[in-house]
Amino acid sequence: MINLGEQLLSIQSGLASIISALFLLLLLMDKDELEQSAFNNSLKISTVITILSLLGYSLYMPLSGFAKVSINILFYGIEGMCILTSLLYYMDLKGITFEVKIKNQRVANILIYSSTTISVLATISLLFEFTFFENKIGFIRYDELILFINIILISIIIPLLPKRKQLDRKEYKKLQKELDKSFNILYAIYSILMLLIISYLIYQKVI
Repeated sequence: MINLGEQLLSIQSGLASIISALFLLLLLMDKDELEQSAFNNSLKISTVITILSLLGYSLYMPLSGFAKVSINILFYGIEGMCILTSLLYYMDLKGITFEVKIKNQRVANILIYSSTTISVLATISLLFEFTFFENKIGFIRYDELILFINIILISIIIPLLPKRKQLDRKEYKKLQKELDKSFNILYAIYSILMLLIISYLIYQKVI
């Protein structure tokens, strides 16, 4: 006899199949240029939201000490992406659009430098295994979680950075010089930190 859990899973599978079928019809049907642009934007936004939601759940479970992941979450992810894409597509055709861009270069620089600093500090914490970031109930450390989240945020921030305006030769050389200086400073700091870490690890092995 089928128990309640199996019945719910069967219903969930059928519902996901129906929603996916309707979404595929919408995806594959012919569209004009405006409709195709609206659908692409909607699909991009819903894909980002779905991936972040699934990743958040995937990180939360081992962080909380749960080894098993529910298969229903996969169905929820598929259904959510299909429904959200269709809803955003309809809203875009009605003139309601969503777009996020970082227009201030100073804000962009702060985000990039902050993200780089967090990555370096989290990496150092992982190498030295500081007890402050230990997770006594889960399977991943808190500094690992910070590093994973930071990597995801970097992948989201980079496409949102302001586009560079057209520069003449003089402005281009000046900008290139400033960028080279900034990267050299970051590279020097990172190299020094890596050398210190490697030296410490070698010292620990020898002692």
